[in-house]
Amino acid sequence: MLKRLKVRDLALVAGADVSFGPGLNLLTGETGSGKSLIVDALSLTLGARASTEQVRHGSDRALVESVFEISDVPAALRALEEMGIEPEPELVMTREVGGRGGARLNGHPASPGQLRQLGRLLVDVHGQHEHQSLLDTDAQTALLDSFGRALEARSRVAETWSAWRAAGERLKELENVRERGSREREFMEWQLNELRGAGLRDGEDSDLASERALSRHAVRLTELSQGARDELSGGEGPARALVLIRAAAELDPRLGGAGDRLAAVAAEIDDLAQELRRYGETLDADPKRLEALESRLAQLEAIKKRFGGSLEAAIAERDRLEVALAGTEDLAAALAAAEAEVATRRRELEVAAAALSKARGAAGARLARQVAAELGGLRLAGARFEVAFEHRTELGPEGAEQAVMMFSANPGEPLGALARVASGGELARVMLAIKTVGAEADRLPTLIFDEVDAGIGGEAALQVGVRLRGLGGAKQVLVVTHLAQIACFGDHHLVVEKRLGAEGRNLVAVRELDGEGERAAELARMMSGGVTDKALARARELLEEARG
Repeated sequence: MLKRLKVRDLALVAGADVSFGPGLNLLTGETGSGKSLIVDALSLTLGARASTEQVRHGSDRALVESVFEISDVPAALRALEEMGIEPEPELVMTREVGGRGGARLNGHPASPGQLRQLGRLLVDVHGQHEHQSLLDTDAQTALLDSFGRALEARSRVAETWSAWRAAGERLKELENVRERGSREREFMEWQLNELRGAGLRDGEDSDLASERALSRHAVRLTELSQGARDELSGGEGPARALVLIRAAAELDPRLGGAGDRLAAVAAEIDDLAQELRRYGETLDADPKRLEALESRLAQLEAIKKRFGGSLEAAIAERDRLEVALAGTEDLAAALAAAEAEVATRRRELEVAAAALSKARGAAGARLARQVAAELGGLRLAGARFEVAFEHRTELGPEGAEQAVMMFSANPGEPLGALARVASGGELARVMLAIKTVGAEADRLPTLIFDEVDAGIGGEAALQVGVRLRGLGGAKQVLVVTHLAQIACFGDHHLVVEKRLGAEGRNLVAVRELDGEGERAAELARMMSGGVTDKALARARELLEEARG
């Protein structure tokens, strides 16, 4: 849910801090007051294209920040993790226009592409000048699958498609082996025999290098350790001193402690001498052993250079060659088994795709009926809406076809793709109808409608308001409107106003209406251009009817 939007120095907005709530949020204001500027500002934080022309005159940069509650949007939390950003319950999306022109997610540097990726998981904007996700055939197909409870069938298609592709890759590998013929096999066998004959062992090069270092200095190490041992064990200094101290202790008991300490020192010296003796016995100064070490290490270095740069890589290549050659022992049988596997996986894919196609066909007919029923109440009587299907050139992970939503605004006019034939106002109302019937299936938490009321009024406007309030019961909805018949249904009512700033220029400001009186006054202004007694009375009636 969108909680807050901060704007600074964007177009006519010097500074605004707007809070939004759950349910239906209304943005109203006089024509030209800048209502759509708020939607434009939000769109910038969602990754929309920015231009320095959007910066307020006299400023060098504009800054926009939106705050979303995302604790109940798992897809957004996963996306942040994949971006290397620690997910938090709140997501702050920041965009700077002009200046350095940077973007941030919870304070971390981000790209506009990352903003768009998250924005697609949080908000859907519907308006004449905005990109609308439902105009994309892939998005239409995904919505239809969700509406028709066909997501499990769609996942089954993706799984069987992946299995079929994997089987095909295995068959292709075997066919490549066959095409390369015996020469390739002989080369692989030659490589494997060399690696097998080398008797490679994990970590052997490190062990041998350590042993070589000792062997190179074995003579000198023997001399040094022997000399130290001789010095420790050859003299009688400690032993003679111990005899003298113990004799003195018989005359003066106070020297008993000194005698004990000297005895410990003598024992430690003897133990150290024995340790040096054992160390000397481990040293091998045999030139033949050193020569063998040098030869083996040279062999290992040559193998490492040819097979991946490390002993581990060479061992891995040996294992790979063993598996590859084992698989070609009976190449004809392996090819036959691989071909059978591909055929089996293809049949499974076709069965799964057929089940998905059937579910899509039923869902498309049901969606068309329900949307058509909604269009009449949205002052699009006589309009037609259908879901057509275009077959894909190749059966893929999304199935055999894609959905194309078709529309005709007037009787007798042919159906055309929704993206091509609907005007801005018609498009917004068709989208509202689709969102209304598919609200449960649509997982986006926030919907924005700009110009949803274009070309309507009276009872049609009331019906639009009823549907928007219904959507607000399941999602957060933001609506830019100039009709009181829609605004009366709002849970939160924001007014966008132009005010004369200190610099003598008009500036846009946003404030939330407080209480029934302010709301009635705004509705009265929307209906009559002024706050008259008659207009106020009708405004209060609308508010009362909306509560009912």
